[in-house]
Amino acid sequence: MSLTSSPLSSVSAGYVENLYAEFRRNPASVDDSWRCLFGVLDLIDEATGLEPATGGDGARIARLAEAVRNRGHLLARLNPLAGPAPIAQADALADHIPQGADSMEQLTQRYCGTLTVETAHIDDAALRNWLIAAFEAPEPAPAAAEQVETLKDLIQADEFERFLGRKFPTKKRFGAEGAEAVITLLRRLLHRAAETGVTHVVIGTMHRGRLNIMTNLLGRSPARLFAEIKGAHPFPTDAARPGDVPYHLGYRTIVETGAGGLDVTLLANPSHLEAIDPVVAGQARAQQDLIGPDGAKRVLPIVLHTDAAVIAQGIVSETLQLGAPEGFSVGGTVHVVINNQIGFTTEQHEARTSTHCTGGWKAIDSCILHVNADDPAAVRRSAGLALDWRQAHGRDAVIDFVCYRRNGHNEIDEPTFTQPLLYQSVAAQEPVATAFARRLVAEGLVTQAEVDGFAETCRDALQAAYEASPDFRINDSGYPPARTAGTGAASGFDPERLRVIADELARAPAGMAVHARMNRILRQRVIGDQDIAWPTAEALAFGSLLTEGVGVRLTGQDVVRGAFSHRHFGLVDGESGVRHVGLSSLSGSRAAFAVHNSPLSEYAVLGFEYGYSLENTGTLVIWEAQFGDFANGAQIIIDQFITAAEDKWCAPSNLVVLLPHGLEGQGPEHSSARLERYLLMAARNNIRIVHPSTPANYFHLLRRQAHAAERKPLIVMSPKRLLRLPAAVSPLSDFGPDTGFEPVIVSAPAGSVSRVLLCTGKVAYDLEAERERRGAADVAIVRLEELYPLAADALSGVFRQWPDAPCVWVQEEPSNMGAWGWLDRRVEELRREAGARTAVMLYAGRPEAASPAGSFHDDHDDDQRRLVESAFTVMA
Repeated sequence: MSLTSSPLSSVSAGYVENLYAEFRRNPASVDDSWRCLFGVLDLIDEATGLEPATGGDGARIARLAEAVRNRGHLLARLNPLAGPAPIAQADALADHIPQGADSMEQLTQRYCGTLTVETAHIDDAALRNWLIAAFEAPEPAPAAAEQVETLKDLIQADEFERFLGRKFPTKKRFGAEGAEAVITLLRRLLHRAAETGVTHVVIGTMHRGRLNIMTNLLGRSPARLFAEIKGAHPFPTDAARPGDVPYHLGYRTIVETGAGGLDVTLLANPSHLEAIDPVVAGQARAQQDLIGPDGAKRVLPIVLHTDAAVIAQGIVSETLQLGAPEGFSVGGTVHVVINNQIGFTTEQHEARTSTHCTGGWKAIDSCILHVNADDPAAVRRSAGLALDWRQAHGRDAVIDFVCYRRNGHNEIDEPTFTQPLLYQSVAAQEPVATAFARRLVAEGLVTQAEVDGFAETCRDALQAAYEASPDFRINDSGYPPARTAGTGAASGFDPERLRVIADELARAPAGMAVHARMNRILRQRVIGDQDIAWPTAEALAFGSLLTEGVGVRLTGQDVVRGAFSHRHFGLVDGESGVRHVGLSSLSGSRAAFAVHNSPLSEYAVLGFEYGYSLENTGTLVIWEAQFGDFANGAQIIIDQFITAAEDKWCAPSNLVVLLPHGLEGQGPEHSSARLERYLLMAARNNIRIVHPSTPANYFHLLRRQAHAAERKPLIVMSPKRLLRLPAAVSPLSDFGPDTGFEPVIVSAPAGSVSRVLLCTGKVAYDLEAERERRGAADVAIVRLEELYPLAADALSGVFRQWPDAPCVWVQEEPSNMGAWGWLDRRVEELRREAGARTAVMLYAGRPEAASPAGSFHDDHDDDQRRLVESAFTVMA
């Protein structure tokens, strides 16, 4: 359509043309009124620009209907601060609707009202048609009782925020003012979920409105909240822990609905926005797996976002891509974006490129709804549509809940410094509770006295809770839930049963066309007279656990085969392409084995597995990095959850993290898992850090982890070279009932010792080879297999045995990396206490460096030879 023939013809054509060009580049960059008008012009272009020569009004109506369905969301009245759409825009569209096309007018009102939907992005015609039919279906008028209950939710949410503002004016609470109807939305979502058979809900949300949700939706005691705001410890039975601020804490409870009770978990989360997304999915999947085949229908994940974060944080996209892969699907998540239309002080045109903040969901054929948060009826309907879509199709639905933020980013922030005009509109905006109450009073559904009375009842209840808060005794109930711990069973296992497991895993199914080279690999699994290599030890650990009723879940990039072609848990038929996983059908197994290649993501997948480990305590949950170097792509999960969650939120996990580590001349991106970082984060018995060097020790640590009575994450510096090193094998006797994990392995002569070489990992094999080459039989080589908690007693015993021998710490990493900087003073103190003549440790290793490893193989070999030689020669 030509702009000069539009209703804008009285305005400077050049100005409008430029503005329209800007709109086509970035619709969010122009004012709301212009954006709506330009949207009208595009709709009319779609409906009439290629109008066929025949067909008359019927064809025009069909084309306009399709245009409205595709683009009506651009015209919808979504912004509570903007008021109704300008008359000129409505007239512009109405002028192009043939007379008597009443259905077309209704369609336009539906798609351009306070609730709208996007449909054009959906590739699957059946899905799109279902969504269109559901959205356009007549909506029964809400019952009077339903509207009164909605009003009570709004008043309760409003009074809660006002009360906190009066009692704690200098405290940050990130209130829901301007978004109070999110309580209405979530309550409708929970009730509709229960009606469709959902029994469990896992919620993740940022801090905006979180306290309101916990109190008014989930029923957490306001007296407890007030006590925590005043400084009471959230976990008094474990008060030595630092805990966390109230708006980060989680809660678990039963929410009663007309269709039964819902087990609802609100996960604790950090201020790292969106980091909770994959954790929610992981915990939901764990609950689904525990329930069984219909678990996806019975467990609902819900994630709340903010507009600024949801479009900007890459973890959102990573998590969305977990929706379909078999090992990670949760049957769809319902997302709610609290669209404040601002992020801290950042405005929309500064925050994103896409028209809507929900643009990411277009990539996965999701249901995308937009709703004006000041229309409670539309808010309720959006929740029902989203839930029904999810239950019908097992796909994500997202609700763009367009609201505003009455205060600044927090209650003590001054927003008028940067958004003076916006906050003029906010100041003039009537709270939704007030507006909705006036409407219901006018309709005769409630009296003003009843409205005032309910508000007063809310205030009285909050005041009573406030007065009771000094004496409120927190009993730790609600979160975290009780978690089943392991039995503490021994890690050794009957050797004959291990033979049986190995023999079964060495056989391919009858008639399977196995790759020619796979037959040799399978034969290596048989335990004959030869010792056991690393890949077989891992398979035996998993198989033995399965026969004991402990499940195993292993995920990561390429884990089925193994990045180093060592695992081969999935045999692929060369003719049919069918995959056979022997551990999944192991004879005598009493638990499930799951192994899944993951998308090329560290952040989302590690977060997912962490969430899974929180819930499914009867399963050994393992995530493996392709190379340990890449794990820093998930650093937020490591920093905020794995290493700190128990101290902050009393949330224990037994997650195993396998990080292939070791300098082997492959360059700086395939050498180091950054052992030093994990050691720096180790404190207060929060994690286990191991660097096993024998297959038997790896077998034992996996079984020890599965049976541990105390749940702690396990960080494993796993091998690459040792997977095939002929010397890196263990006899079957090292796996038996009377054996276990050895935190320290000593290789020393029976007589006197002139020097103690202390090391960890594969460098021990180089040291043993050098000792033999030199004939230095009086040198003891001590492998530190568990670095945290430090095996102090075992090490002290070594130092007491040879108090006169100097001790050299040997490592492959540069001196400012690896364990040296963390271990030096600790071992020195142990040597001093053991009566060593010289407590000071010597160092043999690479010099400090900015990059963890070099990229030239010859240089690597030279450096490795020098550091090994220096271990035998370095002097104080």
